Amino acid sequence: MGKFFALLVLVLSLGIAFAQLQPLKPTVPSTPLLTSDIREVDIVGPYGSVWKVYWDGWEGTLVFFKNGTGYVEVEGKRYSLSYAILKNPQNDVAGMKGPGYTGKDSNLGHRVVFLVDFAQTPNAEDDQRFEGYVFTQTIRTPSKRAMAGITWWNGIPFGFYAVYWYDVPG
Repeated sequence: MGKFFALLVLVLSLGIAFAQLQPLKPTVPSTPLLTSDIREVDIVGPYGSVWKVYWDGWEGTLVFFKNGTGYVEVEGKRYSLSYAILKNPQNDVAGMKGPGYTGKDSNLGHRVVFLVDFAQTPNAEDDQRFEGYVFTQTIRTPSKRAMAGITWWNGIPFGFYAVYWYDVPG
């Protein structure tokens, strides 16, 4: 009985000790390693780029062409878009500053704004706005190239993200 009690105390002690262990945390630099030389070709490619985009339960293919236009294809239907890239949060794009606006100058230039014409009208006022920021640490690693941000529908903000798929062939 004494051995059983000693074993029970040992098991309980080990259990309590293991319960106190914290999961390993990744080493994160105290100062972000921000890339300040993001180029248009990193986002749009030499002729254009294709991304998979996801927002509020929707999935589509996002295509940027070199001339500031493109389209989103959702469930086999294409919707035209216009975009502005390499903008800073304090820059006004189509009447709005970025969601990352702080009033401080920034030279990072990693903001991407695209306006999708889901209503398919000539009126740009009804286009759905997507405001994203490309991931600065992985912008030159195609398998990790991505952006995330917000979009609005009916005045309500929703999250979105897009992952790079491939460059438009030349």
